[in-house]
Amino acid sequence: MQLVPEWAPNIHPLVVHFPIALLSLAVVVSLVEVFFKPEWVNRSRLWLYILGSLGLVVTLLSGRAAADSVSPPFSAEMTLSSHSDSAYTALWYFLAFTLIQLVLPRFMKVDKTWVRLVYFLIACFGLYLLITTGELGAKLVYKYGVGTP
Repeated sequence: MQLVPEWAPNIHPLVVHFPIALLSLAVVVSLVEVFFKPEWVNRSRLWLYILGSLGLVVTLLSGRAAADSVSPPFSAEMTLSSHSDSAYTALWYFLAFTLIQLVLPRFMKVDKTWVRLVYFLIACFGLYLLITTGELGAKLVYKYGVGTP
C-alpha cells in the first residue's frame, strides 16, 4: 500500500487542508470565547491552536518536499517563492501565538473579556496569513498547473 495515491503528485495536497480547517475553527472558537466563558471552550480553543500549529509544521515540510518533487514553469518561480515565504510566516506566527496562549495564563489573569478580544484579533491576522498562503498555493495549481499532469 502506498502512502500517496496515484492521482496525487505528493503528500502536500493531502495534508494542507487539515491545519487550515483546524486553525479556521480555532478563530471561530476564539470569537465565541469573547462572549461565552465556559472552561471547555477555552480548552477547545487551545487544542485547536496546538493541533493546527503542529499540522502547519507537517504541511510546511511536505510543501518543501513537494517543491522539490515537481517542475514548476519558470513563470511560477516567484509565486512559489512567495508561497513558501508566506507559509513560513504563518507557521511562526501561529507557533508564537499558541505558545503565548499557553504561557501567558501563568503570569496574568486571561479570563477578562478584553484579553479574549485581543486573542481573537490576533487570530484574525493569523487567518489572513493562512488565506494569503492558500491563495498563492491555489495560484500555483490553477494558474500555472504546478503538480498537475
